[in-house]
Amino acid sequence: MTGRLAIVAGIGELPQKIAAANPDALFVTIKGVEVLAPEGFEHVAASYEKLGALFKSMRGAGVERVVFAGKVDRPKLNPIRMDRVTLGLFPRVKAVLGKGDDALLRLVADVFEEQGFSVVAATDVTSSLTIEASHMGRKISAEDKEDADHGWHLLSVLAGEDIAQGVVFAGGQCLGIETIQGTNALLEFVAKTPEHLKQGARGVFVKRPKPGQDDRMDIPTIGPDTVRAVVAAGLGGIVLEVGVIVMDRDEVESLVSEHDLFLDVRKGQA
Repeated sequence: MTGRLAIVAGIGELPQKIAAANPDALFVTIKGVEVLAPEGFEHVAASYEKLGALFKSMRGAGVERVVFAGKVDRPKLNPIRMDRVTLGLFPRVKAVLGKGDDALLRLVADVFEEQGFSVVAATDVTSSLTIEASHMGRKISAEDKEDADHGWHLLSVLAGEDIAQGVVFAGGQCLGIETIQGTNALLEFVAKTPEHLKQGARGVFVKRPKPGQDDRMDIPTIGPDTVRAVVAAGLGGIVLEVGVIVMDRDEVESLVSEHDLFLDVRKGQA
């Protein structure tokens, strides 16, 4: 797939990684999202309420493809401030604001594609973001596997509700489910769990895409900070599905080894 790329940037390292791999890209930041454009990049400062202006700027810059990357909170929209294009889209946006992330992100992708842009995944435009089925770190115990399997299954069950890409189990008990607050909030909550509730187990953090979700828009991501949060929560390992983005893989592997954790990457399955 060819054509100039635009990176619509949220918070985190992923937009910068994509930019490094695509030096000719247009870098788009959104008002209210604290992101700095990389030095030397053509940059557009956009607003949720002025999508017509954004589309015009992207066409003027020769953009044909768009990638969305990084964390963005749901916006507070004021119809009074909207341009004509955004105001025309507002009823569709309002209809999905109370639904899960996948429903909202699918609408965003549909809108950009209706405007003539191809929406692509971060993994389509940046190499080596994901890893194949593999294992690193300490051996998985029978107890670890049982906790991982519980978490894997629960995320499958929750898929129909369009919530949760992550969950923690220890000693057969669910210690927490990732909600709109995100992975860090989940792991901070788990860190406060009294030890007796873990039934003597260290526990496992499981992260995978929601089965059936639009994988162009919201690919689950971990990195060194995630591993540190797992350590701070007192957990013993991480289980991912193939396709989850792993940032700074060498550092992740080093932290897994240093803290006697395991990182297991599984093929997707129900």
